[in-house]
Formats: sequence, C-alpha cells, structure tokens
Amino acid sequence: MPRPDTSHFTTRAEAGATTYHIRPARPDLAFLAAAVLLGGLFGLPALAVLLDPRRHDPLSLAAAGCAALILLLAAWALRRALRGRRSVLLRLDAAGLTADGRHWPWAALAGRSVEAPAPVVATGGLHELAATIATRQRAAEARLMQHFADGTPPVVLAAGLDAAVAERLRAAMDAVARPGT
Repeated sequence: MPRPDTSHFTTRAEAGATTYHIRPARPDLAFLAAAVLLGGLFGLPALAVLLDPRRHDPLSLAAAGCAALILLLAAWALRRALRGRRSVLLRLDAAGLTADGRHWPWAALAGRSVEAPAPVVATGGLHELAATIATRQRAAEARLMQHFADGTPPVVLAAGLDAAVAERLRAAMDAVARPGT
C-alpha cells in the first residue's frame, strides 16, 4: 500500500478500455504550516492596526499594508499547494481519452509530457530550512500534460504527482495509447 504523502496510480483493464485511477500526493505539512504561520504572524498585527482608530497614522498603515501583502502571498502559497490535489480517473478506449467528463478522440491528441518544477536550492541557516521545505513541497508538484494535434494549449490530466510517478503514468498511457498519440 502506498504512503498517503506520495502520489500513485492504479491501472485497470476493462472490456476494450484501460482506466487509470490517480491519487496525488498530499501537500507537505511543513509547507502548509509555514504558510499558515506566516499569514498569522503578519495578518493578526495588521488586523489590530486596522481595527484600532488610534493607530491610523501613516507609518502604521504602511506597515499594515506591507503585512497585508505578505498575508496575500501566504494565501496564494496555500492555494497553490492545494491546487490539483484531487483524485483523477483517466480512461483510454477505442474512441480516445476521457478525463473529468471531457472526451478527446485519438485524432485530436498529440503526445503527453510531464512538467516538473526545478528544486529550490539555498545554503545556510534559515534559508536552507525554507529551501528544504519548499523542495519537499515541489517534489510532488509534477503534472501530466496532454498536448493536441491542432496546437491548442495543453491540458493538465493529473497534478500533484511525484516526478517519477508522473513519468511512469505517462509511459503506461503511451504503451496502451493508439500509435501516434
């Protein structure tokens, strides 16, 4: 049984079709905790400044504005960490590829590719700790992309995958896909 913090997929052959049930990795808990902590450390003092009319001097309001920007960045990081972290069912059959209720015939499909972010590198002290947390989060942010023959932008078939799992999934799909897709 795979660990819940890593991504995995299962393959099932049905009559005339192959289905892939893909489970993404959970977001790294240290990354989520860091984003929530950062948001709280800057968001609560900013809220205190905004709620107290005696603290509405220009310097305090400027500091609250900077804290609000940091809070927005922390919220963006949380949203990005949770994006695409849902189970996906892909189906390959004689008619084409079906994913998330959308169907593409074989003639419309080109190849599939894996997009994986580069690891974050830093050395020394607090920066190394932050880089380690970011690298662990980014290790499970690979995406399997489906490209199209007509040049339309690719779509994400599965996200939140470990790079090795995404490559195995791409290879498994390529092995059963109709030639030329």
